[in-house]
Amino acid sequence: MRFKILQKGLKCHTKTVTCVVWNASDEIFSCGDDHQLVSWKFDGGMLASKVVAELPDDFYPTDMQCHSRPVQPGSGALKKLSQDVLLITTDDGRYHLVSKTGKIEKSVSAHAGATICGKWSYDGTALLTAGEDGLLKVWSRSGMLRSTVVRGNQPVLAAAWSPDNSMILYAQGPFLLIQSLTSTSKPLKWQGHDGLIMAVSWNQFHGLIVSGGEDCRYKLWDPSGNLLYTSMGGDHPVTSVSWCFSGSHFAVGSFNTLKLCDKVGWSHSTEKLQAGSIYSIAWSNDGTQVVLACSNGSILVAHTIQKKLEYKNYEATLIKRKAIRIQELGTDIDETLDIGDRVVQMEFGFEHLVAVTPSQCHVYSVKNWNTPIIFELKNGSVSAVVLSNKHFLLIEWSAITLYNYQGRQVGVPKWKGQTMEPLYAPSVSVCSDTIVVRDQSNYKLLHVLEITPKKPITEGQPYTHGQEVLALALNYVGEVADRQLALIDANRDLFLISIRATGFGRVCKIAVMAQNIAWATDANVLAGMLDSSLSVWLCPSCVHYSDRKIIRKTRLDRDNAEYGKHATIVAVQQGQVRVRRGDGALVSGTFYRFFGQLHGHVLRGKWEEAISLCRLVQDNETLWTCMAVMAIDGKQLSVAEEACAAVARYDKVDYIRYIKGIPGEMERLAEMALLAGDLLAAEGILLQNGLVPEAIRINVEMYNWARALKLAIKHKKLLSEVLEARKRYLEALDKKEVNQSFLAVQANIAKAHAAKREAREKEKLEREKAKGGDGDKAETNPPAESGGEKSSRSSRREKSSREEKIIDGERAAAGSKEERVSSGEKTDNKSEKERTTTTKKERAARDKKADASKKPTSNHHDAEPTRRKSVTPED
Repeated sequence: MRFKILQKGLKCHTKTVTCVVWNASDEIFSCGDDHQLVSWKFDGGMLASKVVAELPDDFYPTDMQCHSRPVQPGSGALKKLSQDVLLITTDDGRYHLVSKTGKIEKSVSAHAGATICGKWSYDGTALLTAGEDGLLKVWSRSGMLRSTVVRGNQPVLAAAWSPDNSMILYAQGPFLLIQSLTSTSKPLKWQGHDGLIMAVSWNQFHGLIVSGGEDCRYKLWDPSGNLLYTSMGGDHPVTSVSWCFSGSHFAVGSFNTLKLCDKVGWSHSTEKLQAGSIYSIAWSNDGTQVVLACSNGSILVAHTIQKKLEYKNYEATLIKRKAIRIQELGTDIDETLDIGDRVVQMEFGFEHLVAVTPSQCHVYSVKNWNTPIIFELKNGSVSAVVLSNKHFLLIEWSAITLYNYQGRQVGVPKWKGQTMEPLYAPSVSVCSDTIVVRDQSNYKLLHVLEITPKKPITEGQPYTHGQEVLALALNYVGEVADRQLALIDANRDLFLISIRATGFGRVCKIAVMAQNIAWATDANVLAGMLDSSLSVWLCPSCVHYSDRKIIRKTRLDRDNAEYGKHATIVAVQQGQVRVRRGDGALVSGTFYRFFGQLHGHVLRGKWEEAISLCRLVQDNETLWTCMAVMAIDGKQLSVAEEACAAVARYDKVDYIRYIKGIPGEMERLAEMALLAGDLLAAEGILLQNGLVPEAIRINVEMYNWARALKLAIKHKKLLSEVLEARKRYLEALDKKEVNQSFLAVQANIAKAHAAKREAREKEKLEREKAKGGDGDKAETNPPAESGGEKSSRSSRREKSSREEKIIDGERAAAGSKEERVSSGEKTDNKSEKERTTTTKKERAARDKKADASKKPTSNHHDAEPTRRKSVTPED
């Protein structure tokens, strides 16, 4: 890719042009030492100039900027912040707010000495000025001073806003400094160049910083001040640098030299000019054109050409602004596609080439290059194109539109909290059924949008990551349940997320120090460029639950010594990974030869062909391991058994045979999910079918104690078994219980037992007290009772009275006997004759009683004396 100068020697100024800007409507403004504000517009592909205003004679501009924000469809009611106002700084210490008609709306004295630079914030709500007096000030959009951020002894020669407008980067002498606006801490300071730093630029999206100085070099930095790239020394000092809007490349200007550089630092091209020093560079919003302000008073406009895209055996090259050349290697195909307008964006993949002009979109198929599908664009500010296997996205500043390859609009995705801030292409990913978009203000939040045929695009459950997300990518192959999202966060950690799984529960960190990632277009293969290696995961889904041995066997690593630092993965397809080295060279490497065919057989359900392929390839442990993982996921037990045996995983072979012998279908499915390590799915199967005890037991067996306890408490089953198993587990490890949930349950159980014991004792005391109290009340003050209670009470009392009389009689008899025994002398003095006489009297009395009982009696009163006489002691 290189620059091509559109028009040379455009002169409307008579003196040096010091500053130039490009606004949202493709209109260029320039200002120089001749005190003129000039407007440039394209007319039939050529630039036409117009003097907008003649400025005062003491008006010598040093910097100019226009806040660019393309107009969105239906945004007529939106507030136009600062995009219609030019910010111009001059050498008399002032800054001016000038309308596009040339009217100076406001002039503010800001510095003692020249005001060297002035910049709008990215949101257009504030501006900064820096001057020769060493001060850096922040002003409101209306021109009111907010704060003086920096007070230094050296002039501030360049400054720039951070992407979130919370910090300011500025240059003093050979040093670069970053000052926070939200805290009073000291600025981050490091030496950037050997001489004065003349220009800086801070990209809005990926946050990389480029600087240029008097040492004739440009350097690339990260926001922490770490050096990423240093250029070779040039012949002249670097006077200007500028990032393009998308952040994919930047331009560097010096004396008679213009360079186009990649975002990692290496140079695409170097153009030699005859224009003197380049004091200012401004990019168009589509990132394909630049305008240069030159010291000889000329304005130069250049556009990018020779952009190359590769797909399989095809190569597409933008040879002209309006022409694309198609070549197929190995054949005689060589086509030139003529397009009516200049190409601003183009992408090649999934059997289609998509080329975007300011007003139209052209979709070409590799099967037919002659008849493209063309449709009109509602908004011409397309900043990026994202392709997938069935659809493609057009990113238009802050909005995205989904189309299919037949040119039909599928929908305009919307999400909660959508703002007017621009979208960054690496933070948007699309596949056949899902779109994932990083939030425009909260970089930790990801919006998940679901694509359903013949239905509107709906927003699903969003995902919030622990750190800010830098890049993300969805896999293209498989069903909705197989959808995986790979992302890199601010710590450079690589995560894999089952984005459409229940509750986003399966999030796995699979690598550290990741630089960039890419999914294969023909298989579920993930490639990641790490700090020390290029790694390829052949079965990324296994990282969520399988053991470490299987993960290691399905991952291929290659040392990145041949790629160098800052290498970028370009594409992954047909078993090859194409990498762009840090110096711009393209390197291809073969990582998997047979896995693409194996994955194709599995996707089509041809398990016999898949296992035959594994048998055919000898001594390929990686292929057999992938076969085992996919067979387990596909519930193919026989295939999984053979594959596990081939890689000597006999423990899994034994478990598979155990699963085959389970009679119940639901239990068998749960065990198969458990074989894959998916405890959540196994538990869900059991709970949905009412097998709660089994669900609790598998959690206990997997030592998932918290979940087992939660289920036992919720369903009130097997709580004692869970506690007992936990006790045995701790005894085996010789440890004490520290889990707060188990401690709380045990404490509650102890309290419940103590409460029951106290209740029983209290009830016992109350019964005893009630029994004693009832006796006292019966003697003193008997309560009123009903008839039945009264009769029952009387019968009990009579019975008690009879029992007391009998007891008293027995006691009296015992007492008389004791008296007789105690008075043994009288008893001993009785004669045998007296004892005989007594015995005869008693016998006579008994006979008389018997005779009386045989005689009939007329009434009860006559018999009563006789009965009483028979029992009278005196007789």
